[in-house]
Amino acid sequence: MAGKRLATISAVCYQLPDPDEDHPPITKAGNLEKARRMMETAGERKSDLIVFPELFATKHTGIAAREAAEPVPEGEICQVLAEGARSHNMYVAGCLYQSADDKVYNTVALFDRRGELVGTFSKVHLPPEETKIAVPGSEYPVWETDFGRVGALVCYDLLFPEAARCLALGGADIILWPTMFSEPRAHYADILMRARAIENRVYLVCSNYAQPCMDATAVHIGRSAIVDWDGEVLADTGTWLNRGRPSAPRRISWR
Repeated sequence: MAGKRLATISAVCYQLPDPDEDHPPITKAGNLEKARRMMETAGERKSDLIVFPELFATKHTGIAAREAAEPVPEGEICQVLAEGARSHNMYVAGCLYQSADDKVYNTVALFDRRGELVGTFSKVHLPPEETKIAVPGSEYPVWETDFGRVGALVCYDLLFPEAARCLALGGADIILWPTMFSEPRAHYADILMRARAIENRVYLVCSNYAQPCMDATAVHIGRSAIVDWDGEVLADTGTWLNRGRPSAPRRISWR
């Protein structure tokens, strides 16, 4: 097919321990070490891009959100992502609380194969509880990569069709969706991913957490996935029963 481009993408699924059982506490250092291992695995698979879930390094660590916020790209989290990008010659997308101008943003940072910051996107649609922590972004940037044009949304953003449409109008081929979707809204995720991909003729890459829990209303569903522009699921980690394994890499193509 003339003009076809190929990319191998790894969408990771972070396993969190069952809070109803006795586990060592989650730490930021532990989450970052897990990220290093996942980047190594993605690099061995010759991935062009790896995508991490929403707030992957500080989720459930006990660090207060404002305490957890770091500058981009100078902070520890971004330095780990940048080093992984350099070491494994791939793009890396990670989500963190960013401190900037005495404010906190829920931000996706994308690093290129040299470990340089390509750009950032700050979550625009904040659920009520998050407005106590962060302020919303106001722009929908689309970034040029060597395999296509990439944009990002974070969790709640995907509920608003205009957000994905802004990225599509900006020329995005792929929309990244780091999230922490959980029960009882698990059915939203599949519907939203497929709908936004079909509506905008884009690929959508979701990265989420997996967390078993005795109380099913609190469980993180897992289900990191890659969906094509026709709404077909190309790769899927499944739900939390898969224990948070990284998704199989999938090579995608588009005109």
